Amino acid sequence: MTLWLFASILCVLLLIHNGGLSGLDGETFYQAAKSAVDHHRLDVGDGFNTTTGIGGREYAKSNVGLPLLAAIIYSLSTPVTWISRAHADLVRTGLVGASMTVIAAAIVVAVYWLARRLSAPPSAALIVGIGAVAGTYLLPYSKEFFAEPLSALGIVIAIERTLARRPMAAGMGLALAILARAQSLMLIPVVLWIVVRRCGLSGGIRASAPVVFSVLFSAAYNAARFGHPLQFGYADEGFTMPFFRGAYMLLVEPSKSLVLFAPVTVLFPWAGRRLWHIDRGALFLVAATFAITFGVAALWHNPNGGWCWGPRLLLPGLIPAVAAVGSWLDKPLNRQLAIGLLVLGFIVSAPAVVVSTQVQQMDVPPPAGGIWPPDLGLPRIDRQAELVPATVAYTLTHLFDRKDDGRNYLRYLTFWQLGLARVLGPRGLWIAFIASLVLLCIAMWCATRCHSAYVKLLTTPSRLQGVRQGASD
Repeated sequence: MTLWLFASILCVLLLIHNGGLSGLDGETFYQAAKSAVDHHRLDVGDGFNTTTGIGGREYAKSNVGLPLLAAIIYSLSTPVTWISRAHADLVRTGLVGASMTVIAAAIVVAVYWLARRLSAPPSAALIVGIGAVAGTYLLPYSKEFFAEPLSALGIVIAIERTLARRPMAAGMGLALAILARAQSLMLIPVVLWIVVRRCGLSGGIRASAPVVFSVLFSAAYNAARFGHPLQFGYADEGFTMPFFRGAYMLLVEPSKSLVLFAPVTVLFPWAGRRLWHIDRGALFLVAATFAITFGVAALWHNPNGGWCWGPRLLLPGLIPAVAAVGSWLDKPLNRQLAIGLLVLGFIVSAPAVVVSTQVQQMDVPPPAGGIWPPDLGLPRIDRQAELVPATVAYTLTHLFDRKDDGRNYLRYLTFWQLGLARVLGPRGLWIAFIASLVLLCIAMWCATRCHSAYVKLLTTPSRLQGVRQGASD
């Protein structure tokens, strides 16, 4: 069932993708990958989100996960240059950007399995699995190329595999999270402590193997760029924000409030209380992950995470907590409340899926150096919704216009079909229509197969039956 679920969600996300890399971070990771594959260098050119390193050259900030992912896809897309050299770079950026839809679809499946591991019934696990992406502000990030979704996927896998007593797989999930975001290093003692409690010292050693590899690989990448294993490119940035000020920004301020961008978070206390009676080790993993993620983000000099939609830096802690809500959905009223909050979350973020949030930068003078400080205006929910009708009107009246000023993605609805029409004209629109129809048909067919498998699941003994007792042991 989860395979069909993954395929159907992936097709839907591909239908609504923007077909490129619109953010500075994504463009930086792409340039790092291109430089590594084509020129066997780690540095990138000027004008990106970089820091000066060895040899006075510019290197991408953050850990190696996203540049490595981009490099793999860039290498695999080499045949594109043989077919259409004129549009090769355009197609390659689209493929790299679209890889985030694969990660988002995988998060749906991973959250489903974690919810099942926490004793949620299949229907409740499906609600929180789909809702973790569609019902939170993670949805717009399926169209961006940031590290947080990949980190969230690794953490969910690490927690679920730890509870399943699969230490090697748990370590691999944690290693993935570390390669994506260095802050995930702080979760190592949390995960390994539960692994040792449930699988013994030998399990802890097995889980540590991939984690050690990720740490050494990250250290080598840092040393190659900046000459120091602990330098990730943020030499002039650090944890200088007073905690309560940062917490206020993440919880209360309208442009970043976690409750506004992910309304389902109001259910976390009740979900935690239920998990206390089901599996306290699991509660420790989920709660500690959220607390550490929140604490690190609140103390960071810019808890906003730059110009982005919602509290981006909290995503790795938010997604596992959403999975924990599944065990609380055992009553009709609880389920209806959760669905209502997830639908509300979808409504909040839908305008950011249709129109790039960067369009709101037109309302605010750009800061020096292109870095958006905490006290400057950030994307607001109400303003994003206001911009949708005007953007729709402009798109319809300028469908085939192409201005080479790098700002088309701000003028138009952010869908790859429209970008293809601007590049290839009416022929591109027909190609986009046919490709979209194929994706839609595949999505519907996979959804039908998923439903059939779901019905069969409800009528046969589940292999997760008895998880609650096993977790308690």
